[in-house]
Amino acid sequence: MSEDRKMNDGGRQTGHKERELGVGGAHAAQSPPLDRQSANHSTGQPPTQPRQRVRFVYEKGENIKFIGHQDEFRLWERTLRRADLPLLYKQGFNPQPHIQFAAPLGLGMTGRAEILDVIFSPPVPLDELVARVRAKLPPGAVLHHAQEAPLKEPARQPFIIGADYTILIYAEPGEIPEGLIQERIRAFLAQETIWMERERRGERYRYNLRPLVFELRYQGYDPEKEEHRIFLRVQMRPGATGRPDAVVSALGFDDFARTLRRERIYFSDQPEDAAVFAAYPVISQASISPDGRPPRRRTKRRKGRRRKGRGVQKSLSGRTIAERAKDEFV
Repeated sequence: MSEDRKMNDGGRQTGHKERELGVGGAHAAQSPPLDRQSANHSTGQPPTQPRQRVRFVYEKGENIKFIGHQDEFRLWERTLRRADLPLLYKQGFNPQPHIQFAAPLGLGMTGRAEILDVIFSPPVPLDELVARVRAKLPPGAVLHHAQEAPLKEPARQPFIIGADYTILIYAEPGEIPEGLIQERIRAFLAQETIWMERERRGERYRYNLRPLVFELRYQGYDPEKEEHRIFLRVQMRPGATGRPDAVVSALGFDDFARTLRRERIYFSDQPEDAAVFAAYPVISQASISPDGRPPRRRTKRRKGRRRKGRGVQKSLSGRTIAERAKDEFV
């Protein structure tokens, strides 16, 4: 057998082996699948690493009340990363940290006892964790305390049934006539229907605000701080939630500077909270709608194929875009 033929046969055998093993040879054939590698990379932790679920109770103050929910999410993610804490990330193309808010606040509102759940891996001692977070939080956010929660416990949001708010209306002494706020509160509570409008996903709808307000009372005026204080208790259920900004609008004090501060969130799985709200009716979404039915959700229309009979789009001059584009190359 000639040397050239041996070389050709050897080349074919070598190429055949490379096709069996892949471009990287034997090492590439024995490497783990890509999804397993990316999963380990995205989480940053081995799958057998112990986990820890921590529930933060914090205050969202005046300095950050005009940041939206997505910005607040990023605020906490950056704070925890700057504190060098082992955040656990979800797997996927764009991994996100395991951070979950119980009830995101509306834009322009503050909260004294907001709840946030975060999962860490590996666990960190609570004292050390709290100290490191407090050192990195920006002005306007205050961490009150933290406690461990069961990993398998459901999210807190489905258990929310109501909330307490403090409404502060800022006015100089005498700017709001004495007794006017109390008079408007009495008129509000005496009505059975107070129709309000909201916009959701580009659609406006009407709802009856009055049944969602369980308590509304005036708590006095502080001349030093120049603020009128109003207490508000509302229902918070899917599709039937009372909002403090809507109450201020219904009272007719939209023109005054204000603070809307959430003081407490009530949960149905907490006996103390359930006992407080046992005195109030459960208001459904259908009962506050004008026609007794919940508003329809608008569905996105799928883009179908171009209907037959439609010709190529033409301009006002009668020439197609393609025909006019040819002029650029003449």
